[in-house]
Amino acid sequence: MLLNHENYFSNEANFEFMSRSQYKGFLECEAKEIAKLSGEWVEEVSIALMVGSYVHSWSQGTQREFIANCPQMFKKDGSLKAEYIGADNMIDCLQNDDFAMYCLEGDKEVIITFEMFGAPWKVMLDVQNNERRRIVDLKTTRSITEKVWDEETRKKVSFVEAYSYPLQMAIYSEGERISEGREPGDYSEFLIVAVSKEKQPDKAIINMTDHTRLEVELAQVEVNMPRILAVKAGIKEPVRCEVCDYCRSTKRLTGAIHYSEL
Repeated sequence: MLLNHENYFSNEANFEFMSRSQYKGFLECEAKEIAKLSGEWVEEVSIALMVGSYVHSWSQGTQREFIANCPQMFKKDGSLKAEYIGADNMIDCLQNDDFAMYCLEGDKEVIITFEMFGAPWKVMLDVQNNERRRIVDLKTTRSITEKVWDEETRKKVSFVEAYSYPLQMAIYSEGERISEGREPGDYSEFLIVAVSKEKQPDKAIINMTDHTRLEVELAQVEVNMPRILAVKAGIKEPVRCEVCDYCRSTKRLTGAIHYSEL
């Protein structure tokens, strides 16, 4: 399948290719991810996601098209809703910073495909700058400095760790290396351009380049892929997590549970 910006997010593309978001989805709830692939479950587009997409459209140079296709951004009187006024502030925050704009220079929304761990993968790079050997990902977040509680590690972590951005760095870096035909270990620099959703937006350029962490993340992906591919192919039954929105919506009670199990 030849990917383009029109079919990249289609079910057909998701069936044929693995992606970072699909991989994470299988780890979180196999049943939900299979339901998404089959079209049984469609994720609701949150306002937070819409705001992030709006900021990305500015970086990509498609802001006018985004606005034209998203009338839900506006109130009945034609004025922007508060969330998108905040998004404009975030855009201004980056636009008025020379170093942020320098880091965002390059080809936008670059689709690459590659083979890894027994499966074809697809990723879309926010910015690829081959001249500077750099990959850049634009992130919007509630706060850059505020720590977030992580249930798995039972401690507060940065937003980078909370949202598994080291995993994204590893998959994208390895995919870009493979697609460019470079030798193992020959990775490009990976930066995050982050901007916060606070009333007065914060901003940061975060260097994610870490070959040791990259190898650790990829080793875990390699361990998990056989199970994921078997579930995706229908060879093994998907496991329900019983806590996500999909599992709650399809839950069927068969008896009582003891209060100590809660």
